[in-house]
Amino acid sequence: MSNTTCKIPRDCVGWRCGSCGQLITSIDDGWVEWLALEDVSGASVLRGVRLVHSGTARGRAPDYSCRYDYRKESQNNAGMVEGLARERFAGPDGLMLLLSFIATGEFSTNDILELAKRVQVPRYELSREIFPQAIACQAFTPFLGEGYYLQSEMKELLTWIAEEPKTPYWSGIRR
Repeated sequence: MSNTTCKIPRDCVGWRCGSCGQLITSIDDGWVEWLALEDVSGASVLRGVRLVHSGTARGRAPDYSCRYDYRKESQNNAGMVEGLARERFAGPDGLMLLLSFIATGEFSTNDILELAKRVQVPRYELSREIFPQAIACQAFTPFLGEGYYLQSEMKELLTWIAEEPKTPYWSGIRR
């Protein structure tokens, strides 16, 4: 593999919306939301955590929303929609917020770990969809295991993809 610098197209930088699948290209345009329900014993259960476009995302139609419909969710699930701006999950305070979500035990640990990787680890969001395919065709073997990639591995993967697809297998990968 080459040591060239990875040049990622501008239209591939951001976070993938958990609702529409389009890119959220600014931290100000992101929203992290979840559903708050009660189990049979009355304890809080938080599920459905996802990163989506905020209601005020640039370039979005005013009547279109990627966010949960709070009316529909409260009628169907007897639960509430909760959330915070994407910017609240940035930096050291954002990491502490995510760790507190794990500590409470109300969220799925795997969901919060994935969200933490997406919003805290540079290059993770861009490479997370590509790595499983690269691993399957034996192009890469991550040191820490699938889903946990080192910065050097992500940079190498993105550089490799940017240079040119190696086989027809890669033709379906979004860049």
